[in-house]
Amino acid sequence: MSLCLRFGATSLVAPPTLGLVLPRLPSLRSLFPQKPQISIDPRLEELKRQIEEDGEAPFIIDNGMILRAAPKKRTSHRRRREKLYASGDKKIKPLENLVRCPACGHVKRSHFMCMHCFAEIKTFLKEKKKALFPEPKNPQQDLDPVDERLVYPARKLKRDELEIKKKDWVPQREEPLMYSKEHTRKRY
Repeated sequence: MSLCLRFGATSLVAPPTLGLVLPRLPSLRSLFPQKPQISIDPRLEELKRQIEEDGEAPFIIDNGMILRAAPKKRTSHRRRREKLYASGDKKIKPLENLVRCPACGHVKRSHFMCMHCFAEIKTFLKEKKKALFPEPKNPQQDLDPVDERLVYPARKLKRDELEIKKKDWVPQREEPLMYSKEHTRKRY
């Protein structure tokens, strides 16, 4: 005799001789603990869809990787400890708002000015400033040495400063005597 059961419901196929109604069985899901649902970032799903549709990676991907920021300086001991052992809200969060600059294509943070473009603008403005305001020429650039001494008199040195400048106070090493074998004592 065969009995066909469907979980969570009464038997639909039962032998005609057995006119029983079976009680409802508990579902298997309630017996086994459920795994926590892993939430996937909607931005990653959108990125996956974009890659599948277009066939090529969007601008935020470089060499097959999502761009992330790299440190410019060595992290201090304190920050390293914070990163490792701090509670969730105090931990340092990785930058996820990196995009490509629409002007030059370099990587930058969104809503921030691109540092590459900033440097180009800075050098351009410096050149413009030099063109508009050339350095003033010194009128006394080609003076006679005599005239220069009159216009810019030298500072008078004090006696002790003169002595230090002469370096007579530095002890001079005496020259060593010439060596000869006659000066040594003979041993018999």
